[in-house]
Amino acid sequence: MVSRVYTPLITPYQRPQQNAGNGNAGTVNPDEQRAPAWQPSQPEQQRTPRELGSSGSGLRAVQHSQFQKIPLNDVIHDFNNTMTALGVDETTQQEVATYLGVVRLQASKDQPEVGYIKQTLRTAANTLDQYISKALGQPSKVVKEWVDALLMQDIDYKANITPEEVTPPQSANQSPPSQQADTNPDTTPAVVPPDTPESTGIKTQLKSLIETAKTLQGQQQYLQADEKLQAALDLLQDGNRPDWEGKVWGLRGKILDQGGQWQNALNAYEQAADRFSRAQLPQKQSYALQAAASLLEDHGELQKAKDYYEQVVALDEQTGDPKTLLHSLNDLGSVALKAGDATQAIQALERASRFLQTENIPPAVQSDIQANLAAAYRRTQNYTQAIDTYQQSLKTAKQARDKTRYISGLQQLASLFVEANQPQNAMKAIQRLQQLGNAL
Repeated sequence: MVSRVYTPLITPYQRPQQNAGNGNAGTVNPDEQRAPAWQPSQPEQQRTPRELGSSGSGLRAVQHSQFQKIPLNDVIHDFNNTMTALGVDETTQQEVATYLGVVRLQASKDQPEVGYIKQTLRTAANTLDQYISKALGQPSKVVKEWVDALLMQDIDYKANITPEEVTPPQSANQSPPSQQADTNPDTTPAVVPPDTPESTGIKTQLKSLIETAKTLQGQQQYLQADEKLQAALDLLQDGNRPDWEGKVWGLRGKILDQGGQWQNALNAYEQAADRFSRAQLPQKQSYALQAAASLLEDHGELQKAKDYYEQVVALDEQTGDPKTLLHSLNDLGSVALKAGDATQAIQALERASRFLQTENIPPAVQSDIQANLAAAYRRTQNYTQAIDTYQQSLKTAKQARDKTRYISGLQQLASLFVEANQPQNAMKAIQRLQQLGNAL
């Protein structure tokens, strides 16, 4: 599956969407399968939710004791309270309600797919942040940060949620749907001017098809979901709304990937990138290309994956977000190393590592980037810099209190000492590994 989380050698950063991985990281073997790794920098039991926004924003962290699981119903209620407090338009409300409906279906299963529920909640948060950004005229991540903090807690994902619970009450400040302005064109399925009878009919059909596809996706009925999205694309065949074509193609890519059709998913992501390019939406074009690159990398097509990651870096440079660019450079460096281009890997990872001095990056992520850079130095037999960088990675892994990363890094360092003909240091590292093994 495609992910925008960060790991060493490396599952790319999960921008809203997509499936989560196994949570392990720290490997620096360029031939190994990547595993997601943007991990919190504290042990689970020490994490606390963060209050976000002003007292009137509707956002709050669900409050429970340290040893009490948070009911998923409470999370749903908080989403609804947030929408009510913000007075969101009907289109945004219905889109978020669709995502919450998918969560409801997953939670009702005997064994809910926790990773899928988390990603769906993050996607719902992204929709609300888009609404806030439009209203304020500046970027907002307040709902995303609230959800990220909330998901660090112990949540009971098995829940009996009624359909009524995923439908928020209408805000007192909210105008009737017929009187509301369309404040979020980027999330509104308009393919023709909205003041025509034809536009109203197409808009309604398109929204219904997309919502149905998402519901079927949540039920793992991928073939039926894809059929709905093909019907949506048929409505858009005049080409007047490349932004919405891109959205449908991107969702189609996710569904095809989840259904095990990676080559068709790759084509869908490439189509999405093309449409977003036509619509002059570089950030969304970057998301689509990154998803395509990740699929190619996972299936061994490293050169084409590297070409796409290079395009992702160029697009992220346009948007000017240093944290996003850091992760894109990390992705490029890791796949370049796997493809045997250690020089390009070092260039990309050295650029990424410079952001560690200026940006607030979690220690676990810092450790992963440093480990990747050390592996690249090692590939060129620059043992001095490789050893120094591995040691930096161990320090940040220790700051993150991540024993898995620490042990993995120490194993690589011990192997590197042997390769660099430093047997005494290798023996010290091995003894330390034995001590850690005895302590487990």
